[in-house]
Amino acid sequence: MYYAAIVLLYWLVIIVAGLLVIGYAYEHIAGQRNRPPGRMVSVNGHRIHLLCKGITGPTVVIEQGAGELSRFWWPMQDQAAKFARVCTYDRAGYGWSDPAKPGRTITDRAEELRMLLLNAGMEAPYLLVAHSYGGLIVRSYAEQHPEEIAGLVLVDTPEESTLFRREVLDFYSKMRTLNRIIGVFAQFGMFRLLRLERYGLGLSRPAEYTALCDDLASLELVPQTDRASKQTGSYGALPVVVITHGKPFPGPFAVLERDWSGGQQRLAALSTNGILMVAANSNHMIQQDEPELVLDAIRRLHHSISTQV
Repeated sequence: MYYAAIVLLYWLVIIVAGLLVIGYAYEHIAGQRNRPPGRMVSVNGHRIHLLCKGITGPTVVIEQGAGELSRFWWPMQDQAAKFARVCTYDRAGYGWSDPAKPGRTITDRAEELRMLLLNAGMEAPYLLVAHSYGGLIVRSYAEQHPEEIAGLVLVDTPEESTLFRREVLDFYSKMRTLNRIIGVFAQFGMFRLLRLERYGLGLSRPAEYTALCDDLASLELVPQTDRASKQTGSYGALPVVVITHGKPFPGPFAVLERDWSGGQQRLAALSTNGILMVAANSNHMIQQDEPELVLDAIRRLHHSISTQV
């Protein structure tokens, strides 16, 4: 009986190992991305996918949140391209873009966006549109190179005093650990095979989970001196539209809700030309729940900027 158990265990190990090898090979083959719809632009030694559409004029650049792909914004990009030049891109590791070395700061990401636009021949000033974590990137860009920014549309983006509370950072640390584990399973093609995109989980490649973890890790790299609220009016008269959710964060994400409203008011007050809008029927994904609200904000700022150029 002991011998039979050993044989059974042996064959179970062989079968599981075989399945893992097959899954790994499946992920490698299926993970070969099709031809990108946009351009591959070299930035700091790796290639970034950039897709631009629309007419000439001040360029609108869309920045995604942590764990988001540029294709999530393509429906809105198509609509905005009817009145503006609009660009979406995948940060390093996401979509068609090559991975980058881990440990990049938010400022590094802002500079990478700047180099992407410069290397692609896009002329400043830009109207930057950002969702969630992406707001930290575009604000860093605006603070470092204000002369290159014509306006900001901040879609449910966090403000410093809300984001850098210890309980929020601890929550994101747990999220990072969870996504590392998920990334391991992704190496064996499980999420691609199960087609979890049908359930709102847009990431499938291991590199994308690595990129997500690096996005979240960048929060811990922000110096203590940069974790406080910025001074009211510090953006001068830069046109800024802040759009915030009307429905509270669900489940464990409720940790973000504390003082979120106050933080959104402080974001709008960064500019003497700032506006705060509430998407009453939206949760965090306002661009999906109420896309017309975001599109209208882009349209109005673009028109205002165009008349001044």
